[in-house]
Amino acid sequence: MKKRILTILSILISTLTFACDCVVYNPILEFYSSEYVFEGEIISKIYAKDSLTYKVTFDISKHYKNGDFPKTLEFDVTAEEEYTGQWTSCDWSAKKNQKWLVYAYKYNGNLTFSGMCSNSKIINNRPIGLREQKMLDNGNSFKIENYIFEYESEFNYCINVTDIKSILENGKIKEYKKPITLLNVLIDSNGNLISITRQRELIRKKDSIFNLTTGIEDANRKPITEFEKDAIELISQVKKWEVKKYKKTGINVPYLRHIWVSYDLKTNKWSYEL
Repeated sequence: MKKRILTILSILISTLTFACDCVVYNPILEFYSSEYVFEGEIISKIYAKDSLTYKVTFDISKHYKNGDFPKTLEFDVTAEEEYTGQWTSCDWSAKKNQKWLVYAYKYNGNLTFSGMCSNSKIINNRPIGLREQKMLDNGNSFKIENYIFEYESEFNYCINVTDIKSILENGKIKEYKKPITLLNVLIDSNGNLISITRQRELIRKKDSIFNLTTGIEDANRKPITEFEKDAIELISQVKKWEVKKYKKTGINVPYLRHIWVSYDLKTNKWSYEL
C-alpha cells in the first residue's frame, strides 16, 4: 500500500514539475492582438540545414480576421528535441497534412504562432468548439473598451492615485461586528471611480459572444452591514485610480479592483489591502 501511495505521489510531483507553466489567453483577446487568424493545412515542412528549426507552410482555407488575405503563410518553428537536444514541458511540433486553427502574431518583428500557451490548435479530428466558433465569426466587431477587466496579464497593474490611508484616518470609531470586508471598486477607462460593490454579493454580467464582463451589480441578497456601509462610504472618497491599458494596443479600458478594508477594535484604526 505504501509503495502504491509513493508511486502516485511521484507521478503527481512529476506532473506538477514538468507541466508547461503558462496562461492561455481568452480567445477574443488573442484574436484582437493577432495579425492573422485562420484555418489552414500544412502543405510543407522543411528543416533548416542545421535541423534546429523548420519552416511550415499553411494553405489557408478560411480567414477570420479583417485585413489582407494571403493564400499561404510561412512560419519558422523551433525543431523537436531529437534535433535540438533540448527539451522543455512547453515543447510542441507541427506536421505536414495537419489542419490548424492559427492565431498568428508578431514577435520581435517576425510573424509566428505557437501550439502551446495559445488558442492555436490542430483541428483534424477535433472541431472548433461552438463557443469559440461564435467568437471567431464575430471577432471583427469586438471593441475592447466596452468590457470590464480584472486580473488579465495582458494589461498593466493599476493602483490608487488618491491616497487611501489618509482617507481611512478619518473613519468612524465604533464597536463593529465582523469589521472586515472585501469590496469591488469599478474604475472607468480614464481612471475615475464609478461604483463600489460588495464582493460576496457581486454579480457579473457577461457578454454571450466573447465571455467578458460588461457590467456588475450588487445582488442585495444579504442586508448590508453597518461596517460595510461605513467602509463603502470611505472608499467612495478614493476618486482617482491609475488608467488601465491593453499592453499591445495602448487602449484604455474599464476595470475592477478588489480591496480589503478592516477595522481594529483594539486600536480603533482602519486599514486596507489591495
